[in-house]
Amino acid sequence: MAEPEEEKPDKKIMQKTLGPEEGKLIVFADHRERACKVPDFLESMGVDVKKMQLEIADYVISNKVAIERKEAQDFLNSLLDGRLFSQLVFLAESYEQPLLLIEGRPHEIFGLSNVHKHAIIGALTSIALNYRVPVLFAETERETAEFIYVITKRLQEGKDRELSLRKGRPGLTLQEQQRYVVESLPLVGPKTAKRLLEEFGSIEKVFNASEKELEKVDKIGPKKAAGIRKLIDSKYKQA
Repeated sequence: MAEPEEEKPDKKIMQKTLGPEEGKLIVFADHRERACKVPDFLESMGVDVKKMQLEIADYVISNKVAIERKEAQDFLNSLLDGRLFSQLVFLAESYEQPLLLIEGRPHEIFGLSNVHKHAIIGALTSIALNYRVPVLFAETERETAEFIYVITKRLQEGKDRELSLRKGRPGLTLQEQQRYVVESLPLVGPKTAKRLLEEFGSIEKVFNASEKELEKVDKIGPKKAAGIRKLIDSKYKQA
C-alpha cells in the first residue's frame, strides 16, 4: 500500500509553528533525515521536530539560521561531483546565517578518498571565506543533535516565540518588497528573483510566465521552472 504523499511546503512560506506546549523548542527537519537518528535524539531532548520536505537545508532552527548536515563520506562525494557548492549557494542566498555541519572526526575526511589533503583544506577554506558558511564538526549523530539543540536553545529562548520559514523586515522599498515576494518561489534566491523581475518587469508577469518563458531566464532550468509553475498552479488544500 502506497504511503500518503508527504506535505511539501516551500521553505519560505510563512507559518506560525509553536509546539504543542508553549515555549517548546522547535526544529524543522527535512523528511530525508528520518534515515538517521538525529531527529530522534532531538525529540528525546524535548525538541518539537517538524519533519517535512525542505527545498534547502536539512534543519531550519530560526528565521535566519539553517544547517546543512553532511556525513564525512557524503561531504567528500558532494565535493567531488560539484553538488556541495550549488547547495551552499542556495543556502547562503536563502538564510542570513547558514551553517555546514560535517558529521565525523575531522581527520577522517582526509583518509576516506584519494583527494589530496591540501585540496580538501582548500575546499573548507573556500566554504568559510568565499561562501561565508561556517563549518562545524560533530563526531556522531548524537553530538550533531546536541549541536542543533544548543544552537536552537540559544536562538529561540526569548520573548519572540514565533518561528517561520520565511520572515521579512520592516521598511522595505517597493523594489525590495517585489524581490521578497518573488523569492518565495522554489529555489529562488535574491539574485534569481532580481533576474526574473528584470526579465518580466513585474510580479504579475513573473507569476504568469510559462515554463518555457521561465527557462529562458539565466539560472532557471527546466526543473526549477517546473517547480515554480507547480507551486503557482496547484490548488490550495486546507490542512
